[in-house]
Amino acid sequence: MKKQNKLALIIAYYLSRFDRSGYLNLGYKNFNEAYMDIEKKLSVKRRTVQNMRDEFDPFHDNKRAGWYKKIQTGSRKKVIKTFESLEEEDIREVVIEILQNEDFRESAKCKSILSIFSDDEDKYSKSEKLFTPRGITGKKAENFFIEYYERNKEPIEGELKDVRDSGCGYDFEITKNGDKHCVEIKGSAEEMGGVLFTNKEWRVARNMRDKYFLVLVTNVNSQYKVKIIKNPASKLNAKRNIIQTVRIEWAVSNKDINSISG
Repeated sequence: MKKQNKLALIIAYYLSRFDRSGYLNLGYKNFNEAYMDIEKKLSVKRRTVQNMRDEFDPFHDNKRAGWYKKIQTGSRKKVIKTFESLEEEDIREVVIEILQNEDFRESAKCKSILSIFSDDEDKYSKSEKLFTPRGITGKKAENFFIEYYERNKEPIEGELKDVRDSGCGYDFEITKNGDKHCVEIKGSAEEMGGVLFTNKEWRVARNMRDKYFLVLVTNVNSQYKVKIIKNPASKLNAKRNIIQTVRIEWAVSNKDINSISG
């Protein structure tokens, strides 16, 4: 399958799954306008894009029956498996990049997305250690924070609530005088490292601003240290990564973290 058809297939999945709200969120008045623009930018015939959308319709809760008798090919199954757990905003970001950014379509990040169509797993190397958002180290860091908060009442004094299992884009809430503040914990076994935010975490950080705190817990396997950054989205220079599993994350370098005093 040609590269532009693979990209069109991802867009068709989005249009099928989110239907009318999908094309409106992309700035189109209707499906036909969307098909025309996709044809113009990707050189994929509008009828082909519509047929792609129809292939996904039987899997989504919309009014169209689609091609319910057509056997799903491997490429369609891979798109569904890759994107079915992502939220609308996350997939929309990928689709907008495909449609509006020619440089993105030629980038390594785009190649990473297209690797979902291959049976070969791409191997990625990381140039520096990262604060892990989950796993044993992350859990230790979160537990250390609970102990730290009981002693110090930082970053802000109030009622601490554990929301780690709610999937809301942060780990703890602190309520003070009716105001909710969000706290995201990142842990590292070392004294330094960058940070990975999920797309949802970074989006909440941008929205909550001064009511969002990043708590970095280092040396979790020995004498841990705590660093608190208020409103990290305004102070840290994050770079967006779109990785093979199509989970959107925002990476902050250790150098950028160390530039923040405190």
